Amino acid sequence: MTALIQPQKNASLITRRSIFIGAAASLIFAPAIVRAASLMPVRRLPPPFGPQYAGFCDRLWLHWLNNSLQSSLRAGKTSVDCNHTTMPLAKAQRIVSHAQDYGWLPPYISIYRKD
Repeated sequence: MTALIQPQKNASLITRRSIFIGAAASLIFAPAIVRAASLMPVRRLPPPFGPQYAGFCDRLWLHWLNNSLQSSLRAGKTSVDCNHTTMPLAKAQRIVSHAQDYGWLPPYISIYRKD
């Protein structure tokens, strides 16, 4: 710690006055330590993990998946044919509901939009 006052020749850089001034400054400008419970509550943000957009090809695929899912549900199937592979019905429903939440599929109401 250096002195706040110009030291005289042959004098130490740390003097009693500089220690007193430093202690007073650290007491005044020290951050308050409080319990986390007494802090102001913070609004929880929605979890927008992952991409916040869907490109043209993604929307086409989601639209196709939604139509395939609806036809599979009407037919009583337990899986959806997706790109020549079978996808479990639960996974397809999860993907479609996620796309609907973000407003990429009808009803085009997004829970994350502010407008």
